[in-house]
Amino acid sequence: MNLNLLSLNRREFLKGSAAASAVLAMPAILPSRLFGQTAPSRQITVGFIGVGNIAQGHMDTLLGFNDVKILAVSDVDRAHREAAVRKINGSYQNGDCAQYGDFREMVARRDLDAVWVCTPDHWHALAAIAAIRAGKDVYVEKPLTLTIREGRELVNAARQFKRIAQTGTQQRSSKRFHDTAEFIRNDGLGKLERIEVLIPANNKYCGATWTAEPVPAGLDWDMWLGPAPWSPFTRQGCHYNFRFNLDYAAGQVTNWGVHYIDIAQWALGMDESGPLEIEGHGEFPGTGLFSTATKVDFTCRYASGVMLRCHTRYDGVGDGNVRFFGEKGWVDVSRSASTASNPALLKEINARAGSLKIAASSNHHDNFLSCIRSRARPISDVETGHRTTTVCNLGNIAMQLGRKVRWNPEREEFIDDPIANRMRHRSMRAPWSLV
Repeated sequence: MNLNLLSLNRREFLKGSAAASAVLAMPAILPSRLFGQTAPSRQITVGFIGVGNIAQGHMDTLLGFNDVKILAVSDVDRAHREAAVRKINGSYQNGDCAQYGDFREMVARRDLDAVWVCTPDHWHALAAIAAIRAGKDVYVEKPLTLTIREGRELVNAARQFKRIAQTGTQQRSSKRFHDTAEFIRNDGLGKLERIEVLIPANNKYCGATWTAEPVPAGLDWDMWLGPAPWSPFTRQGCHYNFRFNLDYAAGQVTNWGVHYIDIAQWALGMDESGPLEIEGHGEFPGTGLFSTATKVDFTCRYASGVMLRCHTRYDGVGDGNVRFFGEKGWVDVSRSASTASNPALLKEINARAGSLKIAASSNHHDNFLSCIRSRARPISDVETGHRTTTVCNLGNIAMQLGRKVRWNPEREEFIDDPIANRMRHRSMRAPWSLV
């Protein structure tokens, strides 16, 4: 795989930095501590790519860990990165945290062990692969990538460079979700028949018209767009609202659906596979700035015969949930509660009586940091995140096509469907490319 990501745009920077070139060309020369060969009590040094909305929670958590030190942040918005630096330096009571407008300069540093990727979705793959090639372990926010091909390339990079890669489907580190998935895997409901995933409706809207605006001072809009098609700046489409534009994200399917489809995949034992058929009938905006589905409804059929349906809820609940139906009734799990058709089923879940035990984690951050030291694969390993994100992408593709598609999870391609296969990836705006 030839991913010349770090040779793009800032060529003069790389030509003028021999140290950076050495790191990029030969990750193996990095200090041995990056490969878990020193005492497990050592401090892990961290950098952030993207320090907007979602990064703040991660930052707050890591600032409370004595064995972690945030050394650098990168963001295309100067206001975001300056605020992050003030927060970090204020917490540490020093002025050590460095800031960068271009993440490639940051990942070239030799003193970073790990990088948190908290950018808009269309940047996840390029940023994470660049960090991996520079010898860093990565925590990549959900969804893992924007497209199916990006996900496979990211997995390949993590394996090739022997990096630890965790994705932000943190419900795997919740006892409630873990025990439910384990219960299903132990046939607690008897033969599993179907799964229903409900996700919230869109929480942002844009009318039929919008106005291009001057780019705010301090925002590198061209870099914000990166590999996405060029578009004039508008506040309605920037920062948080990126998730409602198909150029940058896939709407609530990958915002909320990825969390609960991830639990369904876990319960089905599909962490390295996926469904065989997908059919969708969603609704998409006909005009305006936003383009992701306003109504989600797709169904997946697995080899076992189990049907998974993901659709929008309209009851005002701002969370999602996943409900499993089987011969003995149903169980439902969300972040707030577990319910069941029979209370006795909840007691069985809590008892964890089955012989099959699945991996457990009590804290998503701790799990990632522990794996950096041990070199074990984390609870939401990059392959797992790729497979879950793929199901979300399959649902979106089926809804966009408005018809059934057949999927080969081993080859990761649609069967006899050249149109659908072209939708596994999108062209990137020059000079950005995966190859």
